[in-house]
Amino acid sequence: MTTPQIENEIQLLETYSKKGESYTNNEGRYGWRNPIRSDTGDLMRCLTIATNPMRTLEFGTGHGLSTLYMVSGLHNHSTQHIDTIEFDADVSRSSQARFDACKTPVTVKQGEAMDVVATLEGHYDMVFFDAQKSHYHQQLLALVERKIIGKGTVILADNVIDRQEECQSFLDWFTNNSINHYILRTECGLLVAHL
Repeated sequence: MTTPQIENEIQLLETYSKKGESYTNNEGRYGWRNPIRSDTGDLMRCLTIATNPMRTLEFGTGHGLSTLYMVSGLHNHSTQHIDTIEFDADVSRSSQARFDACKTPVTVKQGEAMDVVATLEGHYDMVFFDAQKSHYHQQLLALVERKIIGKGTVILADNVIDRQEECQSFLDWFTNNSINHYILRTECGLLVAHL
């Protein structure tokens, strides 16, 4: 369920550089923020519509472009919710302000992804991985171990083609566990899996 305000924010964020940006946070940690490519957003919207998740978890909020695409695919903003994890405190605050201004059912959880995962409760119906690629596997295992995801959960992960080497252990997990998955040949590669 989208609104003109959400669509306007998506269009604004689509004008941001797709080459990404480096940053150093207050603790001196270096990172890289890179928005989803233009060919991925509408796919994520459609996958959200088709999946109809009550609860979604996202790794890597950034400025909120992918989050807003998922929000625009939700059926009912009063009963569905997205939790999104962002390491950088300043970006976390500005993204939460953006989501609040658009009246979206989104909560930005600021901090190290694994620290945030340790605080999560309940079950997520969909998870989108788009933070540090070499951490996808560790994050996935933590979600499975804590039973935050399980049978029926839909997994999406960006950059599995252009950053395949960093994602390889994550990708191997699906093959080794005979999990139904497919890699869509977007500019960066989008994994879609169903546990």
